[in-house]
Amino acid sequence: MSPTNNGMPKLEIIFKGLGVSAVKRGERGTAVLILVDDTTKDYLVKYKSIEDFTTEEQAKFEPEHVLFIKDALEGIPLELYVATTAKETTDLATTLLRLKGAIPRNSWVGIASSVQTNQDDLITWVKAQRKNNKKRYKAITYKGTTTDDMGIVNVTTEKVTFKDDRGEVTGDNAIPFLLGYLAGLPLSMSAIAKPLTKFKCVTEPDEKDDAISTGEFILFNDEGIVKVARGVNSLVTLGQDVTLEMTHINTVEKMDLIYCDIYNAWNDNFKGKYDNFLDNQMLLFSAINAYLGLIALDKILDPTFDNRVELYLEKQKLANYPKYGKEVVDKWSDIKIMQMTVLTNVYPRTNIKITGIMEDFFMDIFM
Repeated sequence: MSPTNNGMPKLEIIFKGLGVSAVKRGERGTAVLILVDDTTKDYLVKYKSIEDFTTEEQAKFEPEHVLFIKDALEGIPLELYVATTAKETTDLATTLLRLKGAIPRNSWVGIASSVQTNQDDLITWVKAQRKNNKKRYKAITYKGTTTDDMGIVNVTTEKVTFKDDRGEVTGDNAIPFLLGYLAGLPLSMSAIAKPLTKFKCVTEPDEKDDAISTGEFILFNDEGIVKVARGVNSLVTLGQDVTLEMTHINTVEKMDLIYCDIYNAWNDNFKGKYDNFLDNQMLLFSAINAYLGLIALDKILDPTFDNRVELYLEKQKLANYPKYGKEVVDKWSDIKIMQMTVLTNVYPRTNIKITGIMEDFFMDIFM
C-alpha cells in the first residue's frame, strides 16, 4: 500500500498549527550578538532573559561586552545567542560558520565592532545565506559598504549619547541595543513605534529624507525623545519581483516568517516522503493555502486579498520541453501540463499581499 494517502492529513495539521501560532511566534524573534572577545572559552552561549545573565555568566566577558549583552537583552528578544570571535585572529569566518548550524533559520545578527571589514564580512555572509542556503537571517550593521539588500539594516547614525555613564559614543556602540530592539518587535509594530529611551540624544544627518531614501537606518531626536526615523532596510535597487514594500523591515519580517514556516514544514515532513504526481502536489498546495488563510485572519496577510499558492504552469511547461519537445508540449492543455510532473521537482507559485504598518499620515484641511 502506498504511504501517500495516509500521510497527507498530517501535513495539513502541521500547516494549520503554524497558521494558528504565527502571531504568537512573531511577537519576538531571535537575536545573535557577535563579540570580538578572547576572555571566554564559549564560542556560543544562549540567554532567554536578563535573569539568565547571572554574575557568573557576566564574569566570562569583558566589562564593555557585559554592557552590550545587557543592551541586547533590554529589547526582550525571544532569545539571545552570544557568539565570540578571538581578538588574536579576528576569525569571524569561523564564527559565522559555527553560527550557521546552531541558530534558528530566521534570526537577527549583529556584531559589536568598529572594524569596517567585520561589518562588511557579516553583510556578505548574510546575503549568501539568504540567497544560497534558504536561511532568512537579517543583519543589523554599522555603516556597511556593500548593503542594498532587504536582509541588511544599515545603521549610519554618527553618534549616540547613552543615558548611563557611557555618555556620547560612536554609533557602532548602539548596534547591540538596536539588535535586541528589532528582534523583540512584534509583527504588529513598526520600528518607529517605540521611543528609544536608552539614549539621551543622537546626531542627525543633514538631510534625513535623503539618508532614508538611500537605505540608511537612522535615529533622530523628536522633541527630546530618540526614535527610529523610518523602519527601512538597505534595499534601494528595485526591479522585477523586488518592490518598494520590500524596503520595509516589517514587511520582510512577515515574508521571512511565511517562507520559513512553509520551508520547514516541507523540509521536515514532506520532502523525500511522497511520490511526485498531481494529486500529492494538490494536497500540498491545499495545506499551504489553509495556512495562508489562517495568517490572513490574523492580519499578517491582507484578509481582503485572495492569498494563495498554485502550480506554476509556465515553469512546469518549460521543464517538459527537453524531454517531449516544444511543439508537443505547447499543444498540451493546462490539465495535461499539471499532470506532467517533472522528476523530483515541485513548482509552486504564490500570490499574496502582506499588510504594511501605518506610518504615514496625510490630511487635507479645507476651509
